[in-house]
Amino acid sequence: MARSRKSVDDALGAALAAPDATDPGAFADPDRQVAVAFSGGLDSTVLLHAAVRRLGPGRVLALHVHHGLQPAADGWLAHCAAQAASLGVAFRGLRARGAPARGDSVEQWARGERYALLFAAARDARAAALLTAHHADDQLETVLLALARGCGLDGLTGIAAADRRDGVRLLRPLLALDRDTLHADASARALAWIEDPSNADVALARNALRHQLLPTIRATLPGLAGQLADTLALLGEARATLDGLAAADLEAVRLGDAGSTARPRCPSPDGVSLVDPAVVPLHRRALAALDPPRQAAVLRAWLLGLGARPPSRAKLEVLRQQLVFGQGAHGDVGHDGWRLLRHRERLFALTAAAVPALPTGCVLRWNGQDSLPMPGGGRLRFVTTPTGLPAEWLTNRPLRLGVACSSARLRPIPGRPSRTVKNLWQEGGIPLWLRPAMPALSVDGRLLMAAPFGMDRDPAWPAATPGISLDWVPDAPGDPRSPFCAPHRAATL
Repeated sequence: MARSRKSVDDALGAALAAPDATDPGAFADPDRQVAVAFSGGLDSTVLLHAAVRRLGPGRVLALHVHHGLQPAADGWLAHCAAQAASLGVAFRGLRARGAPARGDSVEQWARGERYALLFAAARDARAAALLTAHHADDQLETVLLALARGCGLDGLTGIAAADRRDGVRLLRPLLALDRDTLHADASARALAWIEDPSNADVALARNALRHQLLPTIRATLPGLAGQLADTLALLGEARATLDGLAAADLEAVRLGDAGSTARPRCPSPDGVSLVDPAVVPLHRRALAALDPPRQAAVLRAWLLGLGARPPSRAKLEVLRQQLVFGQGAHGDVGHDGWRLLRHRERLFALTAAAVPALPTGCVLRWNGQDSLPMPGGGRLRFVTTPTGLPAEWLTNRPLRLGVACSSARLRPIPGRPSRTVKNLWQEGGIPLWLRPAMPALSVDGRLLMAAPFGMDRDPAWPAATPGISLDWVPDAPGDPRSPFCAPHRAATL
């Protein structure tokens, strides 16, 4: 029993002693706590007690998530609070809100809610790290499930011993220890823990592995769970090498002026460089020139760089077919909250919230202001120009906000022929998905102004010298419409 106690304590000590380049003095600061994810089960109970022995109760914060999924959950919360109190440890009970949507996995929903709450609480507490009690049997189950699902190296490298998410260092100090070792430690110390009855439900794949397959594996290959760490370390090294090659390829296909030694960056094919708040666009032709495995690796690295989940092999093939080799001028694929878009020779990644929603039917009225805030973002400017609309005609006239009809005609430059808005969109290189966010104004059903091209200069409009010209400008940092506005403003004002 002494050996099992030592192994648990030593495993925790080694994890806490590992350097962290991002926050090197975290554990040396006596005022910073270490958060422990404490479900009240065997594994987290062993971890919590080990953390108290190592750090002292004043530096430990126990975090318990109440998922609201089982009748016994209130009792588990009370048990965990009592355990923390008996140890003199600070305790926070966290409650998940909402419920999984119809058809969604309850297990995945609960995991997502649990981690979101744990990271937020650890961040609020300025915790030096968040500890979870994953162990070697969990690792083996994870790898077997990854094999069954056809995962690549992302899945086969298993659970990481250390990670950083949402600004919080995540440590799993017990990964090298099997569950028997943890059980022996808990028994030797007469620890009390709770059993979640859902863990016995073999209808869930992980539980079926745990209760039906792992006993046979242990009998046939004793020690496999503990020896798996060496295999995963080798796979991790291979993945790191491939990730480095993918990162170099990703850098080479980004749009921009800088070059790389392997391949020069490609300039924007239509002269417009869209600088998205999160991502620099990729050049489709440069990506298509790579062989298929490298294309897939670049797309995967692109998504991981956004903070998205690793795509499956099937999703990577969809991305290749729709974005790299798709027919037509546009492509649009969703993945983990991101819209991955192709417009002509550029690939973009935007969150749904990055494209402003433009309300329609609103009416604006001008009474001499320099500018008016616009629903959907940006400002409508009223600029005095050599020739423009008479101020008395424009004053208090209803300006109806909407999206310009693609067949509507606009003459943005005086003396030039009018063009359809669709022609102007196409020549301006404005992506299909961004066009509904470009505001337009009409008077008495006739198009007066369409962003980013400015005001209609048709001679049928009332004119004055000098007069008032209308122009829309974005005003939010990173507005994806911004790069498409400056060239047209310079030409029309």
